[in-house]
Amino acid sequence: MKFDWLRTMALSLLCLGGAGVQAQAPLQSASSQLPEDYPEKILFVGNSFTYYNDGLHMHFGNLLRAANLYEEGRNELRMMTYSGSGLWEHAAALGSAVTNDRWDAVVMHDYSNGPLTQWQRFVASSDELGEIARGQGARPLLLMTWAYADQPEMIIQLAEAYTRRGKELAATVIPVGLAFAAASKTLAINLYSPDLLRFKGGEPVYEKIVKHPSMAGTYLAACTVFATLTGLNPEGLIYTGGLDAKVARALQRVAYTTVQGYQRNP
Repeated sequence: MKFDWLRTMALSLLCLGGAGVQAQAPLQSASSQLPEDYPEKILFVGNSFTYYNDGLHMHFGNLLRAANLYEEGRNELRMMTYSGSGLWEHAAALGSAVTNDRWDAVVMHDYSNGPLTQWQRFVASSDELGEIARGQGARPLLLMTWAYADQPEMIIQLAEAYTRRGKELAATVIPVGLAFAAASKTLAINLYSPDLLRFKGGEPVYEKIVKHPSMAGTYLAACTVFATLTGLNPEGLIYTGGLDAKVARALQRVAYTTVQGYQRNP
């Protein structure tokens, strides 16, 4: 299956540095503007990409609070993660989680390069988790992960893999990876945090592959989740995740324009 429009979009992000659409004016966030299928209780399933920097769910929740869209007792956001895990490792825990509590949606992602190196396992595990979620009335969503810092070309394959799976599962895809590609090209903001391997001669030695998100990367991911699930523009929301206000606003803008560009294609 080919997604020529998606490849064109990803290449434009890598080569031209654009998100593909013009930024729109921030919306006045109000519950009456939310889509009918907006999920209030969301379980995030993944690994370190989700739990870095105090957890993606926390920053998404704070964006909702800044938009006056979060109500204690009505909204619930939790994460279920294993370090270094892939989707195939979460079936038992997810079955327990959705049986013991009511969830509107399950947002899930595979190991960083899992869809590229183990496609059939990605298909089987996302099918299984999607079936488990739907069996208890929860809607499965896929969170598109991002390329490694020194391998930006990965986003083309990741975007195609997650988009294909989204269509096959009839599941919404949150295009975080494309937002990373856009921000990496258009903004002088470090979205990555290198992993310490060891100390040698008193100096830190880091892993060669840089893939985990910095605070800016996690914040960008949270803004992309916000824009996808609410349909609203996060630009101008006062929650910044501790980032400089101008940096946060730039990331908010990239997240929204990326989501708009991704969703305008069939």
